[in-house]
Amino acid sequence: MLAKDIMTSPVTTIDEGHNVRQAIEIVNANKIGAVPVVDAEGRLTGIVTEGDLIRRVASSWTRRSVPHTRDRADALADYLKARSWRVKDVMSSPGIGATLTSTGSQLAELMLAHEVKHLPVVENGRLVGIISRRDLMRALLEIPKDCTATGDDAVATAVRSRLQAELGLMPANVKAAVVDGVVTLTGEVESELEREAARVAAESVRGVVGVENRITIAYQMLSRFRS
Repeated sequence: MLAKDIMTSPVTTIDEGHNVRQAIEIVNANKIGAVPVVDAEGRLTGIVTEGDLIRRVASSWTRRSVPHTRDRADALADYLKARSWRVKDVMSSPGIGATLTSTGSQLAELMLAHEVKHLPVVENGRLVGIISRRDLMRALLEIPKDCTATGDDAVATAVRSRLQAELGLMPANVKAAVVDGVVTLTGEVESELEREAARVAAESVRGVVGVENRITIAYQMLSRFRS
């Protein structure tokens, strides 16, 4: 699953010289949560979100002076964002963008790392699409059937692969057997967290209907031996 497969295109955009009121009208008319801002050549320069617009409108009701302190530069930047009616001053910039070949996991990481709800998709610097959190969640839930393990042997192989790839738990340490879609985990790990992580990894494999976690913790085995 790549960005190009789930993005919305073409995209409703706005010029950075336009008025904030026009951005609000676009958001309301199209029922969208953000509007990418582009220059005359269609290059992404930023994005104006519902949050940006709400903060701008709300600031109209209050008046505060900019203090002459060491933080004056930041205060002036906040003043511009709160008082200007020009999109360029209110938008979030630079706009965080994805590429056409960004994977689902990369898109999720970008959204979480930058705390954004919308990702413009760019190609050669030009805007070609946009992806919202809702688009991404919908796509993640609609994984093609050929990505789903079928049959107990296939499910067991998928579980073992995930345990090894994501947690570094080798088959020699943690074993997975599957009967009628129910996974039984056995073996030994170093902590309760690792034990629970193994369960979660197994549960996340498509085709698994239940997990019986019989993994033991190393210190528990040692205590039993000493007693």
